[in-house]
Amino acid sequence: MTPLSVTITGEAAMVARLHALGREGPAVLAGALYRAGERIMTRSKDEFVPVKWGHLRASGHVQPPATHGNAVVVTLGYGGPAVTYAVPVHENVTARHPVGEAKFLERPLFEASRTLAADLAKDVAAVLARSGR
Repeated sequence: MTPLSVTITGEAAMVARLHALGREGPAVLAGALYRAGERIMTRSKDEFVPVKWGHLRASGHVQPPATHGNAVVVTLGYGGPAVTYAVPVHENVTARHPVGEAKFLERPLFEASRTLAADLAKDVAAVLARSGR
């Protein structure tokens, strides 16, 4: 699978608030992105991933956020040493599964990307409101 990169533009109020937080801004955004990644993974596992024995579904994971300068990276994935077949199952659009389908991570990720900026803005606003900012 090719990594998908989402660059958030717009949502000027959220960006302004993050900039106002200075050094804390990336951590607040990282938390919001991680929670978004968890929601995407949950949807993938609940609705899309093919299930025969459950190993593939169990291998789904969201890695903790990594901050590189102003960039925050959250990685979602399936597979690993125990489930080497994750990529072939994900990419084989001609296979038919009794439960689930191909593109089991890509589909919920692209669907979530439609509202990701607004969802992150709401999450960031909620975090800031709880902290009194």
